[in-house]
Amino acid sequence: MSPRLPQQLCVPSSARAQAGHAQPTPSPPQRTPAEIQGIFWSKRDFFILGALLAVGQMPDKTLPPLCCSITNTCFLPAAHKDPDSFLKSARLQRLPSSSSEMGSQDVSPLQETSKDPFSGDCSCRQDGLTVIITACLTFATGVTVALIMQIYFGDPQIFQRGAVVTDAARCTALGIEVLNRQGSSVDAAIASALCAGIVNPHTSGIGGGGVMLVHDIRKNRSWVIDFREVAPLGIPLEGDLQKDTKVRSSPGLLVGVPGMIQGMHQAHQLHGRLPWSELLGLAAGVAQDGFNVTHDLAKAVSELKDLNYSDKFRETFLPDGQPLLPGTFVRRLDLAAVLELVGTEGVSAFYSGNLTQEIISEVHNYGGVLVEEDFSNYSVTVENPVHTVYRGHLVFSPPPPHAGPALITALNILEGFNITSQVSRGNILHWMAETLKIALSLASNLGDPSDDVSVTHAAEGMVSKSEANSLRQLINDSQSFSSDLHMPHFSMESGPAASQVLVMGPDDFIVAVVSSLNRPFGSGIITSSGVLLNSQMLDFSWQNKTLNHSIPRPQNLMQPRKRPLSFLLPTIVRPSEGMCGTYLCLGANNGDRALSSIVQVLVNVLTFNRNLSESLSLGRLHPQLQSNTLQVDSEFPEEDIEFLVARGHQVDKVKVVSLVHGARRTNSFIIGLKDPRSVDAAGATIL
Repeated sequence: MSPRLPQQLCVPSSARAQAGHAQPTPSPPQRTPAEIQGIFWSKRDFFILGALLAVGQMPDKTLPPLCCSITNTCFLPAAHKDPDSFLKSARLQRLPSSSSEMGSQDVSPLQETSKDPFSGDCSCRQDGLTVIITACLTFATGVTVALIMQIYFGDPQIFQRGAVVTDAARCTALGIEVLNRQGSSVDAAIASALCAGIVNPHTSGIGGGGVMLVHDIRKNRSWVIDFREVAPLGIPLEGDLQKDTKVRSSPGLLVGVPGMIQGMHQAHQLHGRLPWSELLGLAAGVAQDGFNVTHDLAKAVSELKDLNYSDKFRETFLPDGQPLLPGTFVRRLDLAAVLELVGTEGVSAFYSGNLTQEIISEVHNYGGVLVEEDFSNYSVTVENPVHTVYRGHLVFSPPPPHAGPALITALNILEGFNITSQVSRGNILHWMAETLKIALSLASNLGDPSDDVSVTHAAEGMVSKSEANSLRQLINDSQSFSSDLHMPHFSMESGPAASQVLVMGPDDFIVAVVSSLNRPFGSGIITSSGVLLNSQMLDFSWQNKTLNHSIPRPQNLMQPRKRPLSFLLPTIVRPSEGMCGTYLCLGANNGDRALSSIVQVLVNVLTFNRNLSESLSLGRLHPQLQSNTLQVDSEFPEEDIEFLVARGHQVDKVKVVSLVHGARRTNSFIIGLKDPRSVDAAGATIL
């Protein structure tokens, strides 16, 4: 459980009136209910923006009482509860006592005099006025300069209700629509994640699984909703999977029990607001109404090599024998019907109905071993995230079987280095590469902790600050480690595909979802109803799977009802103290490269105070442990490559290490941004 933090709320005057601490002014302008909903501002926001109102979600609890002074007395005395009468009275009292408007001279405390009290030397008053004017001008100039600097050097800042980022513009728009319908942040994430499985079916879908990380800003509470696939009861322990020919001829052996539908339903039960049927109906509408083929889907289809696909697969992705092209308009009426059914009848339609039998039958046709009991036994786990404090921020990531503890290890090691803008960039990159080697190597100690206490112990050590201090001593500042010191005991599939959904909503919730089928198009098995099934069993370890033929660690050996090691790493960041400050939400794809990429984005934002846009754009590196090479992407500067080579790193240039999308909230400013390397992804905000 993450530590509870005090809730320090900063209330603008515009919010006080809604809490009953200010009296109404004459003829207030008429506003819609949405316009007068309260929002908590920091003092800085209030100072800069004045009384600007945000269209936000009304908090569940009333605003805290506002104290006007130390003695809790208010500006207006009891006799002047009405501001108009108070001002009128004040004006009357300043009239000369001989005025005809006065009912009685006794009303005014002022007395007549033959001498003008202001006729004497007024130099003191003039000096005081000069000081006041000078101070105001200086103050205004400072504020103006600060705002200009923020415009040029900071993230684009617009007062917003929320942000949604996904891998496809159509799904981002759907998430925004859900928020506009007054849905919760989790509602928006559910609809967007289901949409991603329709628009980019090669990366995720209801035939796969994933993990969702949810954070409640006000309560400082987090939930990890793990809907990772599990191994079937009848899965062979190792023998059949050791032979590549067997895997190719029996792709059904690669299929784990899908968890996507169950996971979305569990999230909705915990944090949903709109009806389940409405969310499923919105996602079904995308499939029913149609969408344009993304560049990413078209590229994946063009790279298909296996000719042993079913007629249904060819009909869906290779119509008339030709691969889908970018921009082609398509409909998925089959998936629309499935989602409508699940929305109407509930998750039982998928886990104990005709759809279940259809999936089992299709998997058996390809040598698989799924049975009804696998579906009826499937359950989602809801856990606390692992976390650490890095540079004054709490960083949350999923626990095992996900590699969140390894991500925490990397941050804890890096925090002990003197990483500043004055340190050589080459040194920092070398430290980063060596740190990631350690973290990725330690990840091989992780797996499903449900019946293996060693996984729990390993995770506890990996999030320890003292353990990180010891690991940091292993890094040589002038030379790269030998590969023998960091040889992993697992092998992730090359380039596992994954979909990302990030939401920061007006309900002050942050949600990150990463879902996957494993490799593109998963197992390649598609049911008659259009459900494309995963290949997640490839994430288990077995003898001779790794290139170095090392003996795999038992923590990730294949067993029935076990979840394999995962590098699906939705990550959320918040201030470690109080509520005002920077919040981040990140997601990445491409297997263990996701860990490397997220760590580098976090360091850029939290250590170097770079804005999110720049941090997502910068070149990234990733240690490929099995080949002892250091991958760098196309954005990586040549001079940095030369420095790394001089330190003993064998550098391998690749087009993309990993795509990282992000959303950032600083007090009440929210922005959602895609990785600029992605053609199809989109981030959108609600004003």
